[in-house]
Amino acid sequence: MKKTFNTLCQIGRGDKNPLLGHISTPICQSTAFIFPDTKIGAKRAEDITAPDFYGRWGSFNSREFEELIAVLENTEDAVCASSGLGIISMVLHSFLKYGDHIVAPYACYSESKILIDSLCEKSNIEVTYVESDNIEQYTEAIRPNTKLVYAETPANPKVSLVDIKKLSVYTKKKSDAILVVDSTFASPFNQNPIDLGADIVLHSATKYIGGHSDVVAGVAAGKKNIMDKVRKTFSFHGPHLDPFAAWLLCRGIKTLGLRVAKQNENALTLSYWLDSHSAIESVTYPFHPSHPQYTLAKSQMRGGGGMVCFTMNGGKEAALNLVSNTKIIKMAVSLGGVRSTITHPASMTHNLLSDQELIDAGISNNMIRFSVGVEDVQDLINDLDSALKNIV
Repeated sequence: MKKTFNTLCQIGRGDKNPLLGHISTPICQSTAFIFPDTKIGAKRAEDITAPDFYGRWGSFNSREFEELIAVLENTEDAVCASSGLGIISMVLHSFLKYGDHIVAPYACYSESKILIDSLCEKSNIEVTYVESDNIEQYTEAIRPNTKLVYAETPANPKVSLVDIKKLSVYTKKKSDAILVVDSTFASPFNQNPIDLGADIVLHSATKYIGGHSDVVAGVAAGKKNIMDKVRKTFSFHGPHLDPFAAWLLCRGIKTLGLRVAKQNENALTLSYWLDSHSAIESVTYPFHPSHPQYTLAKSQMRGGGGMVCFTMNGGKEAALNLVSNTKIIKMAVSLGGVRSTITHPASMTHNLLSDQELIDAGISNNMIRFSVGVEDVQDLINDLDSALKNIV
């Protein structure tokens, strides 16, 4: 019998050992394991997924987390790492080599772009950047020697979208590249890129998956033969996710559907309220009808997510004044947690980009990124209203 999302968050593929009687899997901190005999020792050494061979390869807790993500993303396997950038790096190193070509978007997390630039420069890999909401640019950029097509949807911070299904079709038609989709802003609750044709979906699990701003991690999921390559790269690079962090992520997943459903609801309400305020120049939210890709959002996402992007009348000064004057909503650079946070991307989350790179990514000085939490939405409206009155 097919299970629903919130049930899968609790049970994954089913209890591994119900006879132990643990509702919450114990934290296994051991980095070394006793082998009963030489045959078992040799067998574990050959199995790179074994959680009881050596701690750098993973743990029982990280394997539980990986299996949960694979289930929630409707795919076969997943590999986790100690940060979102760590897992992006492992994916890039797994599928790119000297002389290859990659297509990537201008609009993405700034350090993802810096990571791509650095790897390409060191390894003589050519990169073509495109406007992520322009599917024609993506398809024109793909070449026979393209080995990886990278997308981030919704994009950080301007919540623009990539048509995953169309991009998958064109990628496979024009090359043998793999399509990698960073779905951090959506979470598995709102979007499943593998179902739309992606080869790998990845997340900064620090955000919605963890959900409580208390753990840093990354995870990628896909078919087993693809993830085996990522796991092999991971095993030698060593960005191990410690067992306690993995346990925190499994705990966070228990309420993932409940949290994100509330964040979806709050963010949609706030997008309408902000859109009606005289101090706001524009609002961008996937499920708000004014979003230029609203129809696409409704077709490939189940909810609009908890991220609202908006621009201020009054320029940079007005934007900085707003993020400095909210009380319940805290100024912080991370996102996706139960507590609402707000930031000024041009000077904080994307400050390492050049002025031209900011323009290419569509990030203006009067732009604000708002990560909506699970608070009572009227309290968030009142907080924003009070802060806006101080600068209007």
